Amino acid sequence: MGNLILVVAGIAIALAGGLYLARLMYFKKNGVIVKAEVVSVKEVTRKKGRQVNGYAHTLKYEMNGKTYEEQDKAGYSEPLKVGSTHLLMCDPKDPKVFKFEADIDSHIKVAAALIAAGVIFAGRFAYAYMK
Repeated sequence: MGNLILVVAGIAIALAGGLYLARLMYFKKNGVIVKAEVVSVKEVTRKKGRQVNGYAHTLKYEMNGKTYEEQDKAGYSEPLKVGSTHLLMCDPKDPKVFKFEADIDSHIKVAAALIAAGVIFAGRFAYAYMK
């Protein structure tokens, strides 16, 4: 019974990786590349204490004739310089949703590794369950 639970856990991991990979591939295929400027940087701290967890950046960019000023969700451990420019890949249907263009390829590799690990994990325990 324990092996069956682990098989299901492995399949769930692979499915989560697959959903994330599908979203990244959507951005890679349909995303619109825009140039964005860092307007401000804010420290993200833990609720207990003053230890900095990461930095949230407010980015200003233009798409389809409209100017957007949105906060990223990347959670970088080092702040980006205010005034620096970066390439973003925006969702054509909702320009407020974006990812840093430089991060997409590495995130695709991580998602593929997550899928592979989930499949191998599930396969190992499926073999033990059927034995």
